[in-house]
Order: sequence, then C-alpha cells, then structure tokens
Amino acid sequence: MVAIISKQRAASRRLIYFGAVALTVILGTGVINHSRGLWLSAYILYSFAAAIGVIMFLDYLGYSKYKNASLVVTINFFLSCITMVEGLDAGGYLFIIPTIFALVFMLGNTREYKGEVIGYFVISVLSFSLSILFIPEKSNWQNITADIYSKMFTTNAIAVVVLCAVFAYIGIYFERQVYESLVNERNKAKHQEQMIREQNGYLREIAFMSSHTVRAPLSNILGLAALMRDVPNDPDTHSLVMDGIQNSAKDLDNAIHHMVSKTGNLIRR
Repeated sequence: MVAIISKQRAASRRLIYFGAVALTVILGTGVINHSRGLWLSAYILYSFAAAIGVIMFLDYLGYSKYKNASLVVTINFFLSCITMVEGLDAGGYLFIIPTIFALVFMLGNTREYKGEVIGYFVISVLSFSLSILFIPEKSNWQNITADIYSKMFTTNAIAVVVLCAVFAYIGIYFERQVYESLVNERNKAKHQEQMIREQNGYLREIAFMSSHTVRAPLSNILGLAALMRDVPNDPDTHSLVMDGIQNSAKDLDNAIHHMVSKTGNLIRR
C-alpha cells in the first residue's frame, strides 16, 4: 500500500515538472515561429500550451480522473496539427520521441498502470504513423521558404534533444526519491518490529518475575508468619523466623526493584 501511494504521489509531482518543461519549450517554439512570421504555427503552439496548462491546473484542483487520457490525446492532437500546418520538413514529428520517452514516467511505471501505458503508447505511435503517411513534406497552409524550413528543423531537433535530456533527469530523480522513500519506510517497519519484539521480551520477563521471583519470597514470608502463630512462646524459633522473614523481604525488595527497572525500560521504548 505504501509503495502504491508513493508511486502515485511521485507520478503527480513528475507531471508538474514535465508539464513545466514542456510549457517552456512549447511557448519558446511558439515565440520563435511568431518571430519568423509563421502565425498559424505560433497560435497552434500557444493553444497547445494553454491546453496543457488547463490540464495541469485541473489536476492541481483534484480533477485528475481523466488527466492521463486528456494529456495523451491533447499532445498527439496538437503534434499532428503542428506537423500538418508546417509540413514534415519542419521536423515537428520529432517531438513524438520525448513524448513516448516521458510517457512511462508521467503515468507511473507500476503494474497498475501497465495496460494504460501500453494503450497510450499505441495511440501515440498510431498518431505518429498517420502523420508520416498522410502529411506532405511541404506546408499547404503557410508559405515557408527552404531557409526557414532548415532553421525550423534545427530548432525542433535541439528542442527534442533538450526535452529528452531533461525528461530523463526528472524521471531518474523522482524514481530515486521513490526508492529512498520505500527504503525508509521498510527501515521504519523493521525498527518498529524490533521494538515490539524487545517489548514482548520485557513483558515475558516481567510476567515470569511476577509468577516466580516475587511470589517465592512472598510465600516464604506468609509461611514464616503462620509458623510464628503456631509457635507463639518459643524465642529461638521466633528469632529464626524473623531472620527468614528479613531475608525473604530483602529478596522481595530486590525482585520489585528489578521489575521496576524492566518496566522503566519498557516505558522508555
């Protein structure tokens, strides 16, 4: 149970980091396209960033039931749109690489998410394949020169490399945090188990002392007291009985002190 909760929390935090990095790259690419006069590309990228931001905000508010599906569909939809309006020569399709790369980390790579990850992977690959097969190399929506195509491809390739590197770092960082958290939880559980065993040992020892160590001198005192009643006028017997009572009282006192010490150790733990 602890492992599942830790994984879910890590996946949610990873989404925030992945989203922040993706928004930075998307907005940066949009600004670059805007400066090149590619208004349609820029507006699609701005809309893309807005959609990602809305999904992250809803997740922050707790509306995360369809977060993963919305995220994957949104990413593939806008990647297809940007590839369509720019053409294959711009290299927009390259962003499928960091998308698939980050998919497992964003959703959580546990058995509970295995089917979901595979499903989203299939959707992403299918979207990528359709884009490659049916989108032309040159844009039919914008007037893009060969020089701008070259710059766009270079920009997109650099962005893809940066995204892959950052996603890898974030993924490894959070996986390490989850691992350390699980190790700490296991260590705490082992420590508590050891404490319980030691406490049980103290309790068994106290129970033994109550039934034997304390009861033996107490029984001696009771027996000697009864003997004094049976022999009321024998000074020698009384002297021996008093010595026996004194010795038994000392034994009882030592046993009680020992029990108090054991009880103190139990309480301190």
